Amino acid sequence: MTKPNDLIHAMAQRSMKKLRIAAILPGGVYSYLSAAKSIKMEDGGPDIDNPILVGGNPNVGPATYYDNVPVARSSELDTVAYSMTRIVGTYVISDQEIDENAGAAKIVDIAAAKMQALEIAIKKYQRQKAVGTNSGKHPLGLGNLIPEVNTSGTVGGINLANEPYFRPSVYAYGGALTKDNIEETFDDILLDLNNDEGKVTVIFAGRNIMNMHRAATRDKTTIQLGQTQFGQKLANLGLTGTTHQEIPIIYDEEMDPNICYFINENELMMHILKTANMKMKDLAAPYDQDVIGKRYIMEMQLCAWKQYRTHALVSNNA
Repeated sequence: MTKPNDLIHAMAQRSMKKLRIAAILPGGVYSYLSAAKSIKMEDGGPDIDNPILVGGNPNVGPATYYDNVPVARSSELDTVAYSMTRIVGTYVISDQEIDENAGAAKIVDIAAAKMQALEIAIKKYQRQKAVGTNSGKHPLGLGNLIPEVNTSGTVGGINLANEPYFRPSVYAYGGALTKDNIEETFDDILLDLNNDEGKVTVIFAGRNIMNMHRAATRDKTTIQLGQTQFGQKLANLGLTGTTHQEIPIIYDEEMDPNICYFINENELMMHILKTANMKMKDLAAPYDQDVIGKRYIMEMQLCAWKQYRTHALVSNNA
């Protein structure tokens, strides 16, 4: 006869893939980055770092014959560093629940229901944190990486007060953004951000910004999100939105309704530790608790690797 513990273990083992999908495809920001292949698996941790260009080279100028060549001391590089965050989800069934639901079929039902609850909880957590301004041990969100005040604080270990080349752009309209000027405003922002080093590839928008843009383009011919091959892929993942200059505008219900983010997906990436990608371990209950269960562990971080004229926060909050 199959033991309850064996059934629960088998259910937990089969559910690992579903929980991985819940973590990287919860909707909103992470689902888009997954579709855009902006996910990198890391061999080791706990820190991820990359050199970043934070200044120009002053040693360029004219010289003829025996002129001295420019050799001024330069400091163009710094290091951006992020620490991985460890996310843990637990799946627990008490011995009493097993006793009161005797029989393999009943135990499978209750185990499946609890696994579904864990899957929903992981999706909700990931989606909220992706757009939040998070503190403590939580993963970084867009609010941390692209702060509303871009001249103070640190991002990736870089002091924004000292390094203007690592500051994201911030546009604060204080309620002046309307359906009558949102298209022209977005056009101007794109002129600021798009350059030879990269271009905006996606806009994540809260409810009011999304509705405002839809109202502005309702009677005009625009390319809808699902009309392109990549847009159809996003729609299949449950993402909703429209486009501006063929750039997807993705609605995120967890975002502040009066803000949006202009993002270059090549410089915003989700990093996941290979050895902790929803790793499953037995849950060791305290001796005074009559339960069995599993814990799932994921180590990851959301990182921005280039900021200047790359990402922007647009706020219409008064």
